[in-house]
Amino acid sequence: MRDPVPAPCTKPVILVHGVLVNDGVWFGFRRDLIRRGIHGVFTVNYGPPYADIERFAIQLGAKIDAVCVATGAKRVVLVGHSMGGLVSRAYLRRFGAARVERIMTIGTPHHGSVLAWSYPGRCLAQMRPGNAWLVELNRDEARPPPIPITSLWSRHDSMVAPQTSSELAGAENVAVVGVGHNALLNDRGIVDLVVQAITGEVRIRTVDSGSGGPRNIGR
Repeated sequence: MRDPVPAPCTKPVILVHGVLVNDGVWFGFRRDLIRRGIHGVFTVNYGPPYADIERFAIQLGAKIDAVCVATGAKRVVLVGHSMGGLVSRAYLRRFGAARVERIMTIGTPHHGSVLAWSYPGRCLAQMRPGNAWLVELNRDEARPPPIPITSLWSRHDSMVAPQTSSELAGAENVAVVGVGHNALLNDRGIVDLVVQAITGEVRIRTVDSGSGGPRNIGR
């Protein structure tokens, strides 16, 4: 996906994709953010696909630097889907919060997923429950994070098992129901919550899912 034309923007957004895909998964999500008035929406590609998450975090750091140059912004908002949330948190641990205003994760297995045992590769191994890298990433999770972190997750996510792995101590945890792992990126309620966090709007406790009426959300 092509980046926006370089232009001043006070709060650019970088969308960070998950495992074994590329930034194309954000096509509809980015379009919806732009339609809602969010400007300066960028995406990042990282790889190779099975490499170390720390390597991906370094690549994300290069993208953050480039976006700050292109927009004149001092800080960015990171929105990560699935493993993209872990990449964003790994960046925060490695480089600090100087260039990040907030992190929002969507369907991220913060404490791993048993399905990661079904796939090869370093990054998949890091997402297995109890993995040493993951344990270290979460070592201080109960402490208040240096920037706001929100975890948006679904009680019906079949890729994150157990689903409560997405709950992160110290973060704002918001659960939805009736939405699958990849479908989270096409859910109007999730887009609503991301827009509210970026713009600072007051959170609503019920959102229209766009697929059959309102859906309750809870922490």
